[in-house]
Amino acid sequence: METAFNGNSALSLPEIVYRALRSAILNGVFTPGQMLRQEEVASRLGVSRSPLREALPRLEAEGLVVLQPRRGYAVAALEPEEISEAFDLRRLLETELAQRAIERRTEEDIARVYGVISKMSALTSASSDTDIANWFELNLSLHDALLAPAKLPHHMLALENLRGIIESYIRTEVRLTGDMHQAQQEHLQMAQAFVNGDAENFVGLTRDHSRHTRDRLLEGLNRNINNE
Repeated sequence: METAFNGNSALSLPEIVYRALRSAILNGVFTPGQMLRQEEVASRLGVSRSPLREALPRLEAEGLVVLQPRRGYAVAALEPEEISEAFDLRRLLETELAQRAIERRTEEDIARVYGVISKMSALTSASSDTDIANWFELNLSLHDALLAPAKLPHHMLALENLRGIIESYIRTEVRLTGDMHQAQQEHLQMAQAFVNGDAENFVGLTRDHSRHTRDRLLEGLNRNINNE
């Protein structure tokens, strides 16, 4: 894992540590259920424990870590039923946002979607950890580009919190299968409907994409359990 200081000198140290640890959790460096020994984590990040102690409560508020009595912090672990519930709620939020976004999109919004989807397409066959991590960051950017035009900030905040809870599982599953093509094909269809102003298709594709992502994730987790 890279230290917390790479390319982030303009940020405060607590913010750097928060972002570095969040990225490490989302990208599977620290896995669901793993205890976060503060001395070890601080050493890997190349910092003292003080900024780490500031970062952990922020991550707890986002649902990425949990504080276990007398043991310390651990990466949050979800049961399949909890993952399914989180996706059900995510689908409700995204459907409402999609309905509003398609009505309110501007030419600038369309250009933003074009830009992000083009970068994602170039990384769809990526195999390196760095390229895969970049694809996932662009994935978040694409969903923001498609839904932010709704101008419903509280919905977007709730959606961001939900993403944080399940994002590490999604990234882990893709690393197990190495397959981003189905997800990317769905992204392309969503982007095209958004650009064309096809409201019914866009909302339906958004709803289906969330359901398909959930199904791929749960199937991948189940295969992994059966192979252990």
